[in-house]
Amino acid sequence: MPLSSEKWIQIQRNTFTNWINEQIKRNQIDESTNELHQLMINDLKTDLKDGLKLIKLVNELQYPNCRIKRRFFRKPSNQHQCLENITLALNAITEDGIKLVNIGNVDIANGNLKLILGLIWHLILHYQIGKTKVSPKKLILAWLKAILPKCTINNLTSDLNDGIVLGYQKISFTSI
Repeated sequence: MPLSSEKWIQIQRNTFTNWINEQIKRNQIDESTNELHQLMINDLKTDLKDGLKLIKLVNELQYPNCRIKRRFFRKPSNQHQCLENITLALNAITEDGIKLVNIGNVDIANGNLKLILGLIWHLILHYQIGKTKVSPKKLILAWLKAILPKCTINNLTSDLNDGIVLGYQKISFTSI
């Protein structure tokens, strides 16, 4: 039985949220209060709305060659400032060679989950999977084979369609 669209979106949402949090997990000092806090993502639909966590993510991914050169609004007080922050992050992503199609600052500010998931997937492809000389499909296939040695996986589409492998992966990780 194939996974439902809602279930698949939830899997992506959880996976991408965890990936982002791994990228931005360093503690940050709030310059205005000198307090230590973490910029963790809990909800992709709402936590990127002001652009601050998206800027943090892009800066971490592009380090040491961060492309966000302009100052941004550290405490945005209106929608215009939030949209400007998001625009700065999207421009930096584009300048780094990632082609963004059908997503803009308003989509992120409004919490369009499907477009946000697409954006995060492009970031993963470019900044993590794309850093190797091996094709992304081969890398993902090798990873799945390594973590799920009892499953036969040769095709990322047909072998993952029914959700059995993903269910087995969840069981394997929860029992570790």
